[in-house]
Amino acid sequence: MPEIKAVTLDLWQTLIIDERELGRERTRFRLVGAVDALSDAGESFTEDHVREAHRACYRTCRAVREEGRDVSFEEQVRIFVGNIDDGLLDRISEETFRRIYNRYADSFFDAPPRMADGVPKMLTTLKECGYKIGLISNTGMTPGSVFRTHLGDLGVLAYFDHLAFSDEVLYAKPSPVIFRHALDGLGCRVEETVHVGDHLLNDIVGAQELGIRTVWLEGFDTSETEVRPTATIQRIADLPDALVRLAAR
Repeated sequence: MPEIKAVTLDLWQTLIIDERELGRERTRFRLVGAVDALSDAGESFTEDHVREAHRACYRTCRAVREEGRDVSFEEQVRIFVGNIDDGLLDRISEETFRRIYNRYADSFFDAPPRMADGVPKMLTTLKECGYKIGLISNTGMTPGSVFRTHLGDLGVLAYFDHLAFSDEVLYAKPSPVIFRHALDGLGCRVEETVHVGDHLLNDIVGAQELGIRTVWLEGFDTSETEVRPTATIQRIADLPDALVRLAAR
C-alpha cells in the first residue's frame, strides 16, 4: 500500500464529545433569542410556537443532508425564520434577522461540547510524524465559522492544514464531494489518506466508497451494519499507534 501522507478527522463525537442535554440547552438559547429579537421588532410569538418552527427547520435540513447535500448556515436560519410565520422574513429588518442569526450561531458557546481526552497530544504526535491533517465535518445546527473559533479557543486549530465544513462546501458526508474537497485542499490522493470518525455511514462508508482507508472510533454509533473499517480504536488517543500498524501492513 502507498505511504500514508494525510489523516482526515471527523469532529462530532471524535474530537469533541457532545451530550443530548447540551443540545437541548443550545436549542433553548436559540428559541429565546429569536423570541426576544422578534418581540423587539413588534412580532409576538410564544417559545412553543418558535420551537415548532425550529423542529420543522431541523427536519428540512436533515432531509437535504440525507441526500448528501447541505444548506449554508444563512439559508438554515432563513428556513427557521420562514417557518415561524408566512411573510415574516419580508416583515423584519436586516438588523432583526442578524440578531436571530447571531444568537442561533452563538448558542454553541453557551453549551459547548467537551474536547475528547488526549486530542492535543494526539494531534501533536501526528504533526511530528509528518502527516497532513484535515477536518471533515457535517455541521448540523452550528456554522463552520463557529467551529473555527471554538477550535482556536481549544488551542488546536493550528494543527489543521485544511478544514471542510458541510455548510460551506454545501455537501455533507457521506457524499464523496466533501471528501474530495478535503483531499484537494490537502493536496493528497485517495490512496495516501486515512479518514477517522465515529459514524459508520457518514465516516466509514463515505470514505471507503472513494477508496480511502478508515479508522473507526467505536462506542458512539451502534448501527447494525456489515461495514468493515480498515482499523478500529476505542479512544482517539490511540490513533497514532493505529496508523503505525496500518502503515506496516
